[in-house]
This record gives sequence, C-alpha cells and structure tokens, in this order.
Amino acid sequence: MDELSQSMSKQYSVFDQESKNQFVADLFHIAKTKRQDNCWCGSNKRFIDCHAGRESERIISESQMRSEISKIMDDPKFCCATFDSNNCNGIIKGAHTIQRGRVLASMTNDNHVGTFYRNRFGFDKIISIQNGIKHQASIFYGFCDFHDVDLFKGFEVSEFTVTVENCWASSYRAICHEYYQKSAAKDAVLWMKENLDKGRQLYEQLMIQENLALLEIDIHKGFDDIHRIKIEFEKIRTHFQYKRFTSYVIQLDKPLDIAVCGTVAPFHDLLGKKIQNLGDPHKLFEHFFISTVTMSGNAAYVISYLDSHHIIIAYLKALFSRDYQFIIQWLTKSIFAHSENTYFRLDWWTGIDKQRQQAIYDLAMVENYTQPFAYDDLVSGSTTGKIVSITKI
Repeated sequence: MDELSQSMSKQYSVFDQESKNQFVADLFHIAKTKRQDNCWCGSNKRFIDCHAGRESERIISESQMRSEISKIMDDPKFCCATFDSNNCNGIIKGAHTIQRGRVLASMTNDNHVGTFYRNRFGFDKIISIQNGIKHQASIFYGFCDFHDVDLFKGFEVSEFTVTVENCWASSYRAICHEYYQKSAAKDAVLWMKENLDKGRQLYEQLMIQENLALLEIDIHKGFDDIHRIKIEFEKIRTHFQYKRFTSYVIQLDKPLDIAVCGTVAPFHDLLGKKIQNLGDPHKLFEHFFISTVTMSGNAAYVISYLDSHHIIIAYLKALFSRDYQFIIQWLTKSIFAHSENTYFRLDWWTGIDKQRQQAIYDLAMVENYTQPFAYDDLVSGSTTGKIVSITKI
C-alpha cells in the first residue's frame, strides 16, 4: 500500500457511521453510471471520456506527481501589472520576489541561501535546502522586463528608505507573487483531478475526488480574495491614493538571517480567538503583506495592509502594542508558519541546534492557518537580531 492509499485508509477509519453510510451510498450510485452519462466526478465530461476504466490505468507515482505539479507551478508566464498593461513590453522576466542584490546577496554562503519553498516534500541533506540566488532563489515569472524594473526601482537601485511609494512597491510584489501562485494552483488542482486517481479502486477514486473538490473550492476562494486585494492596491497607485494603506517598517540591529515575501490572512488573534473563516463563504479574507528589505546593511521587514481591512487593523494594533521581544518572536514564527516563500542564511541554519531545526521544519511543512499557536517556543527564539525601531507610515 503506497502513501496515498495509506492516507485514504486513515481518513476513512475516522469517519463516523453516518459518513460511512453516505460514502457507501455514493459508491453504489457511482457504480450505476452509464458510459454516456455525465461523469460522477463533476468534470462535465461524459463518463466514457473521463473515469470509465480509470482503475486499469497506470498509477501516477509520487515522483511523477511532484514533477508535474512543480512544472505547472513554474509554467505560467504573464505580467501581473495588468493595471499598467499598455506599458508591458511582452518580455516576461524571471523576477525575484525578494531583492537579489541587497537582500539575498547579503545572506549568501557561497552564493546560496536556504529555503523549504521548493522542498515541500521534505529533505535529507543540507544540499536539499540550498538555492542559488542567481537562477533559483525567489524567482517567479510574474512581471515583464519593464515592470520588474519600473515598479521597484525606488529601492532596487538605491537603499530602501521609508516612503509610502517604497512600502507600496514592496508590498505589491508580495501580493503579485501570491496572485501568481494561486493562479498556478488552480491549474495544478485541475491536473490532479484528471490524473491523481488513475489506477485506483473506485472507493479510492471517490475519496480522492471529494478531497480535491474541497481543495479546489479553497484555492478558488484564495484566488478571488487576493485578486480583489490586488485590484485595490493597484487603484492606490493609479490614483495616487497612498493614504488608503498603512505600513509598519520593523528595523533590526543585525544583518538578515531570514527573508520573506508573502501575504498572511490570520484566522486567529494573538490570544487564539478566531477572527476569520467564521462560516460565510462570501466574506473576503483580509490579509496583511510582509516583505524583506535592508536598511543600512541590517534587516528590515515591511508589513502593510489596506485601511479597509478592520480585522487586520485590530490584529496588528494588538501586536504592536506588545514589547519588542514579543514582536520579534511573533515575526520569526509567523514567517515560517504562514509563508512558503521564505529564505534563510545557511550558516544561521547550521548554527542552530537540531531540536530548533526540527521545530522550524515541522512548522514550515504543515498548514497553520486553522490553529492558533504560541510565540515563545524554539522557533520564535531562533534568531539573534533585536528590533531597534518600528516606524508606522
């Protein structure tokens, strides 16, 4: 029994009796599907063109699945700056989500940084987490050559300074990366629906398709949320309405150990009370945007949000009312818990003990939005830098 079959058996074993009865009833219904009927999986294809005979097809191996999903996630090539499409030059660039010259270069060991981003299925050796900063680390094909230069020149060409324009640009890149990833994820789940249950027994096919249907709903919801946020952020730039968003710039006293570029939609406040995902599927999830820059050679993090996002306002107000020690603990743990697009200095990683490494790795490998967690454990205590200032703009 392979890993996928083991996972489904475990899932079935925790069904209550009502769920098991419904599952069996669904299997009987599916077994009666005729060749010319619409397929039971909801693909809008005829059964003969979709799941008929699927159990006799070759099983997709885990390595093939990883390869195909990786290919899909890297395949899209389009410019996210649709608000300024008249200036797109059509040449899609391998753009860095995190500054290569000032951020990644400041963290390198032999021109490499560490990441879990491309290793979501685990790693055994240090080489498995190494990414070269020139051709691998933080690259995505989400901007044309013109916009990759024009939008971010305020801090790519010179040192980052705390201005609304620079905070907007740094945050917009995080938003676009999330938008790009969610767009690719829609294609990835479609591929899985068409391929992942090949060679499986009917009950396995049903369970896989049910799980993927739920995943597809979540992915489309996430895409719609970030798409709407992206549009609002573009309006700020187009109409010079920079007062419609707020940023905090957290400056540390040491060079970077950890860099991040992403968006976060916290489901719980700092005390563990649920504040989002309360049951209304039509309600927009509010996000804040986190990105990394350097200031005077030291680490700095930009956290921004739309002023219309009152849940985020309350969440961050509570955070920044705490002392600096708590904030740095929150920052470290939140980066690994809520963002895949995270990079770190390899000598920092090898310099922390195995127990801390395991705690960080475990946190990075699981979905953390659904549960609250503490900020004073092994992960949050793994960095040595201290906050010297927090600027609100």
